Amino acid sequence: MGQEGEAITSTEGTQIQDSLYRDEEKMEESANVAYLLTLGILLGLALREFNKKTKFPYSPMVLACGLLIGLLQSTLGYLGESASILSHMHPHLIVYIFIPVLLFESAFNCDWYVFKYQMVNILLLAGPGGAILLGIVFKVFLFYSNEDMNWYQAFTLGSVLSATDPVAVVALLKELGASAAFNHLIEGEALLNDGVAMVFFIFFNKLSKAAAGIGGGVTFGGVLLNFVRNSIVGPVLGVVVGFFGALWARRIVGDDVEVGWLTFIFTYLTFYWAEFCFFKTSGLLAVVSLGLFWSAFGKTKIRSESEHAVHTVWSFVQYFCDTTVFLLVGMIVGTEVIEERYIYTSDYFRMIVFYFFMIICRYLMVISFWPLLKKYGYPMSQPELIVFVYGGLRGALGLTLSLMVGCDEDLPPRFRHLAVFFTAGMAALTNLVNGTTCKALVNYLNMIENPVIKKKVYKRYLTDMIVDQEDTIKELEGDDHFAMADWNQVKSLVGSQQFLQEVVQLENEIKQIQGGNLSRVSYEGMTDTDTFGEVRYRVLRILKGLYYSKFEHGQCDEDSVRLLVESSDVALDHTGSILNIWEQLFQSFTSFSSIKYFFRAKEWTFLGGYAQQYITKHLGFVYDVTTTFISCANEVLTLQEHMPMNKSAVRLIMEEIKTEINKAELYLATLNDTFPEVIRAIQTKRASHTVLMHQRHHLEENQKNGLVDDKEFNQLKSNIDARLVQLENHVFDWQIPTFHSFAMEFPVFAGVPKEELDTIIKSTYEKRYQSDEIIYEKGMTCQNIYIIQKGNVIDEVGSHQLKKGLGSLLSYANLIGDGKCMTTAKAASETVLHSLNLNVLKSLMQKSEAFEQKIYVNSIEYLIKLYESQAGPLGQMEQKRLGTFLRQKAQFRKFDVHSNVEFMFGGYIIKGEIQSCIQDENEGVERYNDYCYVPPRENDFNVTKALICLVFDDAIDMIKQDRLEQFNLENHEEIIDQRFSRIDVQQQYQQQEL
Repeated sequence: MGQEGEAITSTEGTQIQDSLYRDEEKMEESANVAYLLTLGILLGLALREFNKKTKFPYSPMVLACGLLIGLLQSTLGYLGESASILSHMHPHLIVYIFIPVLLFESAFNCDWYVFKYQMVNILLLAGPGGAILLGIVFKVFLFYSNEDMNWYQAFTLGSVLSATDPVAVVALLKELGASAAFNHLIEGEALLNDGVAMVFFIFFNKLSKAAAGIGGGVTFGGVLLNFVRNSIVGPVLGVVVGFFGALWARRIVGDDVEVGWLTFIFTYLTFYWAEFCFFKTSGLLAVVSLGLFWSAFGKTKIRSESEHAVHTVWSFVQYFCDTTVFLLVGMIVGTEVIEERYIYTSDYFRMIVFYFFMIICRYLMVISFWPLLKKYGYPMSQPELIVFVYGGLRGALGLTLSLMVGCDEDLPPRFRHLAVFFTAGMAALTNLVNGTTCKALVNYLNMIENPVIKKKVYKRYLTDMIVDQEDTIKELEGDDHFAMADWNQVKSLVGSQQFLQEVVQLENEIKQIQGGNLSRVSYEGMTDTDTFGEVRYRVLRILKGLYYSKFEHGQCDEDSVRLLVESSDVALDHTGSILNIWEQLFQSFTSFSSIKYFFRAKEWTFLGGYAQQYITKHLGFVYDVTTTFISCANEVLTLQEHMPMNKSAVRLIMEEIKTEINKAELYLATLNDTFPEVIRAIQTKRASHTVLMHQRHHLEENQKNGLVDDKEFNQLKSNIDARLVQLENHVFDWQIPTFHSFAMEFPVFAGVPKEELDTIIKSTYEKRYQSDEIIYEKGMTCQNIYIIQKGNVIDEVGSHQLKKGLGSLLSYANLIGDGKCMTTAKAASETVLHSLNLNVLKSLMQKSEAFEQKIYVNSIEYLIKLYESQAGPLGQMEQKRLGTFLRQKAQFRKFDVHSNVEFMFGGYIIKGEIQSCIQDENEGVERYNDYCYVPPRENDFNVTKALICLVFDDAIDMIKQDRLEQFNLENHEEIIDQRFSRIDVQQQYQQQEL
C-alpha cells in the first residue's frame, strides 16, 4: 500500500492523483478566507454603529476599508494572503452571487403603487442617454486617443459609470422626511438603470471587440434582436417565474423556512435561466421584474404569519451582500492599485475633471426630459431636480462591471485599467463628497416642506407624550417596588426636559410662520385646505393600517387588501379633493349584467364549471372588498373625537367617510338581493375561515404562555393548517334554503327545542313589500316579528337609521316592548319577509331563559339609540365592538325586588329600577331605571322594581382605550388643557434656575 497523500502509479507508468486527496494547506487557506469575511462583517457592524452616531454614509466607509486591506495586504500576514486570494476572485462570480439578491430585495420592498405611478419617469431616466453622454466626455473633453480607448470602448465605460447606487442618499431623504414619490423615483431609476447599464455594457463591449476583429460580426438585425431579447424577454421571464412562485407560496401554510427559501431559489433560478439557458437574455432585468411582480402581487400571496419572517431574512441577507460586495470590490481595487502600471499622473487630473462632467451630463439628461417629467407621474420640483442630479452615487454594480472589463484579456490593457481606475474614483468621490454633503444641500434648497399644520399636530403629540409620561411617573411613585428611585434622574433619563423644549420651539416656529401672537394653547389650527388635506392624509393612513390588520388576522384575502390599499394610495395623491374611495374600488368590479351572463353560462356543458368558479371567485372578492371597507371605515368613525386636529375639519372629513360607507352599503344590499345563493356560500366560507384563524391565534397564544406542549401544538397547528387548505379548495353548493332550514340555522333560535321551533314555523307566512313601502310604524300595535328573506329594510331608530339585509330580524326591540312598535321600518328595495307571530315568540321567551337572554342582548343595539341620552359610553361604541363587548364582557341577570346587585364595572338596565344603598350627602340617593346605563360603582344597589339587566365584567373605557392605542392616536385632550399650565410653570422654573 502507498503512503497517505502519495500518487498512484498506473499500469502505463504514469502517476494519477488520488481522487480523495486534499491539500491541507488549501484547507487552511479556505479557513482564513472565511475568517477574513467574518471579520469584514464584524467591521461592518462597527461601521454601522458609527453611521448611527455620525450619519456618515455606510457604503463608502466599507469601500474605504476594503481599499486599505487591499493596499496593505503585504503587511497583514495570513489575513493579507486571504485578501490576495479574494482579490483574484472573478468579478462575474460577484455578479452571479450577490447582485441578484441586492436587486431583488430592492424591487421586492418598493411601494408598487408609487413605482407604477412613476413608471414613465423612471423609464425615461433609466435610458442609455447617460452612457452615451459619458462616452462622449471621454473622447471629446478628456482627449483620450484611440490608443487609450476607441469610441465603442468609451461608450462601454460610459455604460459602466451610468449605473447608480443611491442607497445612502435615499436613507438620508427618508430620515429628513422627503416625499415617498421622490424617494421611489431615485430608487426606481437606480433599479432599472442597473439592468439597462448591464445590457448596454454587453452591447457596446461586443461592438468594441467586433471593431477589433474579435468575435463574430455585428449586424443591424442582430443588434435589434439582441436588444429585444434583453429588454423584453428578460422582464417577461421574471413575471412568469414570479407568477408560479406566488402560486406556490400561497399553498404554504405555517412554514416560514419554505417561504423564505422559495423567494431565494426563484431569484437565482430566474437569473440563471435568463443568462445561461436558451433565453440568453438579461438576468438582472429578469430579477428586477421578478422583484417588482412580487412587490405588486407576491407579497399578499405570502400568508401573514410568514410575511414578517421573510422580510427579516431578506433584510439580513441584503445587509450581508451589500457589505461583502463593497468590501470585496475595495480589496480588488486596492490590489490593482498596488500592481498598477498603466495609470499616469494626467489620469488623476482627468478623473477630477470627469467628476464634474459626470454631474453635468446627468443634469443634461434630466433637463432634456423635463417637460415629460412634469407631465407624467408626480411632478418634480426644481430643488428635487438638483438633489436628484447630485444624488447619483456610484456603487457595487458599476465597480463589479469595471472589474469584468479589467479581467477581459480581449480588451487593450490600458483601457482595462482605465475602466477600473475611473469607476473606483467615481465611487469614492460620489460617496465621500455627494453622500456626505447631500443633507446640507437638501436643507439649503428647502426641498422638504413642513407646513404649519404638521407642526401643530406634532406639537400636540409631544404635549400628549409629556402628560402620559407624568401620569406614568405618578403611578410608579405609588409603587413600593420603586420607592427608592431617583425621580429627578428618571425625568432626565426619559427626556421630559427635551420634550418640553421641543414643544416651546415648535410653538415659536408656528408663531413665526403665521406672523402673529397665538394663544398659548394653539391646538385647533385653522379650517383651511391644508388642514382638510392633513386630516384626509391621516384618515387614509389609518385606513391602510386597518386593511393590513384585517389581512394579518385572516379577515380578508390578498387580492382584496391589495385593491383596498391601492384605493387609499390613490386617495393620498388627492388629499386636497373630497374623498372618493368607493368609486376607485367600484371600478374594479365586474358589472352585474356581466355576472348574470356567467350565470347562464354555468349551465353549459363544457364551460359551466369555469363559469361557476369565476362567479364564486369574483363575487367573493367583491363581497370581501366591500365588507372590509365598510368595517374599517366604521372603525375610523369611532376615532373622530380622539384625533388631535381641528374638530370642524375632522367632522367634515368624517361626513365624507360616512358618504362613502353609504355608497358601499347600498351596493352590498344590491349584491345580497341579486345573488343571495352565492352570498350565502361566501359568508359560509368567510365564517369558517374566521373561526379557523381564531383557533390558530388562540393556539399560538397558549403555546406562548406555556399552556400547550410543543408536540400538542404542532399536532393541532398542522390540523388547522390542513383545514385552511381544504377550505380554500372546497366547492360550495349554490342553494337558497327553505325557511324551515334557514330558521334551524338562525343564531337566535339555536338551542330551541325542535317542537317549539316547529310551532314558530307553522305560524309564519310570507309578505312582500315594494321599495319605500312602510312595514310598520312607531307606536302602532305590534303583532308580528319579521325575518328578511330578500331585499333590504331601513329601520328608523330615533335619529338613527339602521340598514338591515338578508337574514336580519325586525326587530328585537319590538319583542321586549309593551305591544307597541318602538321603531319605524320601510323597505329600501323590493323585499320578501317571513312574518313570525309575536305572541308565539313571547311565549317561548317565558319558557326558555337562553332564548330570552339572546333577545334582550340583541335589543341593546336598538335601546341605546332610542334612549341615547341614557346610553352613556355604550352609545359611543361601534356596533361590532358593542356586540363583542356584550358577548364577552356582560352577564344577563334578573333580580327580584329587595335584592342587592353590584355594578363594579357598570351595567345596563333593560327593565326595572335600582337605588344606591348608601346616600351621598351632596347628590342624595342614586336611582336608575328602564333603558339606562349604570356607571361603575363600588357600593351595592337595592332593587326597587323587578330588574332585568346586564352586569359588565370589565370597564368599557378599557376597551375603548385599547382600541385607540392600536392606532397610537390616544389624545388626552381634556387632561392637556388642564395641565398645560403646569408645563408652563415647569418651564418658567427651569428658566429661572438657568
